[in-house]
Amino acid sequence: MRAIVQLFTKSPFGALQEHMTKSAETVELVRPMFEALLNGEDEKLAAIAKDISKIEHRADEIKNEIRDSLPRSIFLPVDRADLLSVLSQQDSIPDTVEDIAFLLTVRRTFVPPSWREPLLRYVDECVGTFRATHEVFGSLDSLLEAGLAGPEAEDVHSKIDAIGQLEWKADKAQFDMLRIMFDMEDDLKPVDVYWWSKIFRELGDVANYSEKTVDRIRLMLYKK
Repeated sequence: MRAIVQLFTKSPFGALQEHMTKSAETVELVRPMFEALLNGEDEKLAAIAKDISKIEHRADEIKNEIRDSLPRSIFLPVDRADLLSVLSQQDSIPDTVEDIAFLLTVRRTFVPPSWREPLLRYVDECVGTFRATHEVFGSLDSLLEAGLAGPEAEDVHSKIDAIGQLEWKADKAQFDMLRIMFDMEDDLKPVDVYWWSKIFRELGDVANYSEKTVDRIRLMLYKK
């Protein structure tokens, strides 16, 4: 816990960035997990899911350490409650990845071969949205040093605005996958349609929560 406090003495975002690093470790396993599913590599899929669970657990530990030790006595240039709000939103990302891993491993679900390209494209859109959010975190300290103004502020604003566009592309890819699925609904078991609908929704939430996280950052940094 002392290490978390020390992070806050160096930067109000240090502990959040540590949590985001763990979130990134889970998200970077999403595509390998779907590739293992598409390739019929059940053991590899199970191993990846197990790794995700371990990383998500560590992310939860970091989240709890932050909540328990966020210092009230140290001056922070941003509101303490706002920091915790960002943390809560970004913690939904590794939680969602773990949910996807559960859905892919708890039941052997049929994957039509024709889905490979559009499904991986959908995965990449969602992962790409998160990566852009992760990149924003790398700019926060320099933004504070610049007094939330100037070229640094414009750069962060541009990155946050771009994430909205990326999330929209992820939504469009999700719509494309749903359309493909329902076009061949008669060839699928009803339970497969139901299960894939859940998987698509959870996958889309990786992008949704990524956008919501940077929206909270925008509000935190530029609130009146």
